[in-house]
Amino acid sequence: MKRIATVIILVCTLGSAKAQDVHFSQFGAAPMLLNPALSGLSSCTYRAALNYRNQWASIVGPSSYQTYAGSFDIGLFRQAFNYSMLGLGLMVFNDVSGDGALTNLTMMGSLAYHQNMGGRGAHYLSVGIQGGLVQKSVDYTNLVFESMIGQNGVDPNLPSGEYGSDAFSYFDLNAGVNWRSRIGNNFAFQFGAAYHHLGEPTESFYSQVDNRLNARYSGYGSVKLGFDKIVIIPSAIYMLQTQSSNEEITTGATVGFSLDKGASFLYLGGHYRLDDAVIPSIGFDYNNIQFGLSYDINISDLSAVSAYKGGIELSLIYVGCLTKERKYTIECPRFM
Repeated sequence: MKRIATVIILVCTLGSAKAQDVHFSQFGAAPMLLNPALSGLSSCTYRAALNYRNQWASIVGPSSYQTYAGSFDIGLFRQAFNYSMLGLGLMVFNDVSGDGALTNLTMMGSLAYHQNMGGRGAHYLSVGIQGGLVQKSVDYTNLVFESMIGQNGVDPNLPSGEYGSDAFSYFDLNAGVNWRSRIGNNFAFQFGAAYHHLGEPTESFYSQVDNRLNARYSGYGSVKLGFDKIVIIPSAIYMLQTQSSNEEITTGATVGFSLDKGASFLYLGGHYRLDDAVIPSIGFDYNNIQFGLSYDINISDLSAVSAYKGGIELSLIYVGCLTKERKYTIECPRFM
């Protein structure tokens, strides 16, 4: 009975989210998911990122919500364009949730242009666009419907009464803008905005149902303040999914400690997602490698059954250089 009540509460809580998008607490560690305008904008030539998130395992066990993401982006023609450049990116993520293995497999390509606004890449105004294929699927054989419940309980041999497709796909389109600046050696900042699902595509397992994926708007920013062997990075993000009125606000700060004359840093951070979670994090930078670990401590109404357990998240980023110059002037502000 306790298990049933837990599942009912979870379904009711998440049901209000409707078609809420996949998101990461370490939002800056998934640049292609955050904003297509970030494609190719890094301190070196190319960047590869991996992300993993596991949420609600304390409630639904093996059916927890798991998200895997990977991306690669590269900046081209920087020297030929006088430190302006063209950015290309590729992103793939796979999100699996629930007993029915509801799966969202998304593959996106992105194109961005970064205009150098002064100095050797100290200030950039960027615009980007992203498009690709989304495929969603579900395994009906693992689900129980009302028509399968008889006098003796659940009978999996009874027909489900459901006649929807087990998969569908559609084309999706995103766009965004970004501004990034570095002023001296101790101050940098970035802010941007993105518009996801420009065409508000139809997504439904039932052909007769016209269910639109609402557009999502996001705005974010971070500031990097450098001191003697310490950096402080306040950051925030706001996301709104229109019509369904789902919004998310996350704010906080990360403090970095130099371990080797600036070649490596240890980061400790804390962020707060409004009415949802407290997110402690730890990170490590060594030369061109960036690693992050965070955990969502759930403080929403669901905490009564989650025991304050939310989700663990891992990120790994590698930035590589193809030119003789080790790094370009501009740094990537670390969000978390």
